[in-house]
Amino acid sequence: MEDYQATFMQRHLDTEILCRKESERRVAAMHFGGVTIECLLKAMIFATLAKGATQEWKTDSTHAGHTITNPGHSYMEALKRHNRLKSRIDN
Repeated sequence: MEDYQATFMQRHLDTEILCRKESERRVAAMHFGGVTIECLLKAMIFATLAKGATQEWKTDSTHAGHTITNPGHSYMEALKRHNRLKSRIDN
């Protein structure tokens, strides 16, 4: 089980540090910004799981009490797994 919420907070801090004017690390900040958003989306997906479901992705060998598979590094796949958020963005 991964703690995406804690990982999001750590990556957010990394991104802020890299984004400071004196750091001159804008490209790295953009990369970490993407990772930060990915962790946030995954944390949001796990937050919507039904009570009793484990916070891990469903795989062929793991039945976590839900049907949500890992979206990998795809923003669009992550959005598809959080129907309410995708609907709000589409609107």
